[in-house]
Amino acid sequence: MPLSDDDWSALARALRCAAARHAPGWTGANTHDPGITILELLAYALEDLAFRNDRLSSDARAIARKVAEHAGAIAERDDGDPSAASSPGRADGALVRPRFVAGQLLTADDLTAEQDYVRDRIDRRNRLLCGAGIVDGLAVTVDDGDDGPHVVVAPGLAFDRFGREIFVGCTARAGLPAAGTTLLVSVAYRERAERLTPAAPIATTGDDDGDGASQANRIVEIFELSLAAAPADDALPIARLRRSRGRWRPDPRFRPARVRR
Repeated sequence: MPLSDDDWSALARALRCAAARHAPGWTGANTHDPGITILELLAYALEDLAFRNDRLSSDARAIARKVAEHAGAIAERDDGDPSAASSPGRADGALVRPRFVAGQLLTADDLTAEQDYVRDRIDRRNRLLCGAGIVDGLAVTVDDGDDGPHVVVAPGLAFDRFGREIFVGCTARAGLPAAGTTLLVSVAYRERAERLTPAAPIATTGDDDGDGASQANRIVEIFELSLAAAPADDALPIARLRRSRGRWRPDPRFRPARVRR
């Protein structure tokens, strides 16, 4: 059933509210504003789908239904997790940095807040200016070696949807299964704590024997390479593999997302 003018107006208001909630910096006041562009694009797509509704095949309707279900699931997940679309720290996305004063006793929390402020600024800039996708490299090939087929990912750089850098510094390999038809090759940002060092106890309760527990004092920013039919929420698909006649090969029709430059 076609939407009435009131229905379209209600949809536009809902989209403007969603855009304002997830990206407070978008005012929607100017025609060149990205928020307006997205609303116009969605309105055009919905109108086109409504026009073609009677011409869609059953398969096309099933695909459209799945797309709508995934979009709804993403919206619900983002509503419950403000950090998915805005900078962490405050509900309104504002960044918070520590203010140091003379004679102040610095704690681990103060130094962590200083690091978080810089990281959040960089992530927000990457997310809003560049978007999620491959920056450079990360070409995917398949190696049919004596030790079995492996997917090979070349060195490169990408940004995930949070704006975090996913850096692959050297060629990465992962074994391919002997069964299956389609796999997505994805990379994700990960962290690994290392370099344990003794840490003195902070508070004394009388029961403390004076021995400090060892704590990792370095964080290594690494990546995770995965092969799955569907990637994790925080993973970036960079290629799709198809198995035909017993061999895995990259799908040339798959176009990975690339950042705006």
